Amino acid sequence: MTKLFKNIVIVILVIFVIQISSSYYINYQKHIILAPSHLKEANKDYIIAKVIGDYYAFFIKTFRLQTDNIFLYPLREPMMYFYKQGLNKLDSNEPIRVSWFNEFELIMYNHSNNGKYGSLARDYSHGYAKKFIDDIYFNIELFNQGKETLNIYHSSGYQNELTTTLLQNFLHFIQVYINDYHLNQNGFPLNKENLEKVSNSVDLYERFKAIDKHSDEFIEYYKIHYPKEYDAVINPKRGWHSDYRDYYLNMLKISSYILFYKINQDIFDCNVDNNYLIKIDNAKTTLRNFVFEHKVSTDNKELLERVIRYLHIKNLLNIDLQISDNPINLEIKCIYKEREN
Repeated sequence: MTKLFKNIVIVILVIFVIQISSSYYINYQKHIILAPSHLKEANKDYIIAKVIGDYYAFFIKTFRLQTDNIFLYPLREPMMYFYKQGLNKLDSNEPIRVSWFNEFELIMYNHSNNGKYGSLARDYSHGYAKKFIDDIYFNIELFNQGKETLNIYHSSGYQNELTTTLLQNFLHFIQVYINDYHLNQNGFPLNKENLEKVSNSVDLYERFKAIDKHSDEFIEYYKIHYPKEYDAVINPKRGWHSDYRDYYLNMLKISSYILFYKINQDIFDCNVDNNYLIKIDNAKTTLRNFVFEHKVSTDNKELLERVIRYLHIKNLLNIDLQISDNPINLEIKCIYKEREN
């Protein structure tokens, strides 16, 4: 029995070594041989982190563990060591950093909560959550600035987990930020405390304005240069739980948060800020049409209407005037022309 057990252990170890060696070889071919010359040295650390990260991700997904679970320490620490070693060899404005952050941090967070966001600060420490959210924000900026370079990598034959689905991943970064920015340990993005925070925090106001700008630039870039991918991703036929829905919901939230601050600080201008009013109107109309045309469930339809009412600004484009559950009770005094029928 002892001999049989030893043989089983040896077989398992041999299979494990073969699997790791095979994974390393495949990644070496992909990320060293095919990589641009200026990435090769950093990628030597990256592929080691990647091989370890595959096992780290497996345990997170399989057992729904948080990324900081103590049982993952033997995998997390060496993975993060080689990940950071590689980062130190990259220029600070190298956009492949976004790909690495996505792979070793953001996707791992996604695996740990099954794609449900809003409870980062509740599930982890406040300090961890703040650093994570700051990193997402800076990576959104780098993502937009480096989009052309990342597409050049892809077209020249160097592909990785990010460059094959750039637009979808960019929208995912924004989705996580919009849902977890608040760092509220109650774990709910839409509540009075969070709306008061966005109405008074100049730092959040500046960030939401920047994210809105990055999003507009990124989307316009894809509309012009990669229309097939744009049409595939921003597509209502993909259903309720899709990038299409998230894109317009985030448009509604970002524009509303920007206006909450401007109205509350008495710096709102009907003409200067008209673009945010239009975006909110566009998002509401698009989402409501989407719900109607694609026969979304009653529960999801009611959920959408609750979000719209909760974010509502009175006298917004002369619509929804009597329907508002906004706890901070904001109102604008713009005068509108009658709409043409």
